Amino acid sequence: MQGKLQKVYRVSKEIAQNSLFEGSIQLSQLPRLCSLVIPHETEISLRFEFATSLFELPSIRGHIATELQLECQRCLEPVSQIIDADFDLLIDATDDDVQAFQQDTVYSDEGYLNVFEVIEDELILSLPQIALHEDITCNPYWQPEAEQHQAVTKENPFAVLKSLKEKT
Repeated sequence: MQGKLQKVYRVSKEIAQNSLFEGSIQLSQLPRLCSLVIPHETEISLRFEFATSLFELPSIRGHIATELQLECQRCLEPVSQIIDADFDLLIDATDDDVQAFQQDTVYSDEGYLNVFEVIEDELILSLPQIALHEDITCNPYWQPEAEQHQAVTKENPFAVLKSLKEKT
């Protein structure tokens, strides 16, 4: 484990050293994610390492853990979402490598990788498409009608034919 987390790392240097980093960052340091969640003071714990993948390509892999507050789409109140995710990404892989190895890639900017953007992307991908409380009664104004749950008995449209058949 090395010192304080940086935002940008030189890929070739970190891979040569098999660098491992661990620490936490504030939610406020990830502006795109902040626009999707209810902003609050929370820390995002992360651990990542630069290494050579099984395919002999540079990669970054790690783990992210945090608890975010989202807006429930049923009652519009905050709902907690615990995120505990692993990631394993190739760095600057070609399209052929991505297809052959079926692994996602990130691209560096002239050999420098912004790790905060990688973490932010992984967190955004971990969010549910629709945030809802598990309890469906979280919105007191939205309750299923009792009539909707009762079995509706409809008259069979062919009953008339049956009665005609019985007469003959």
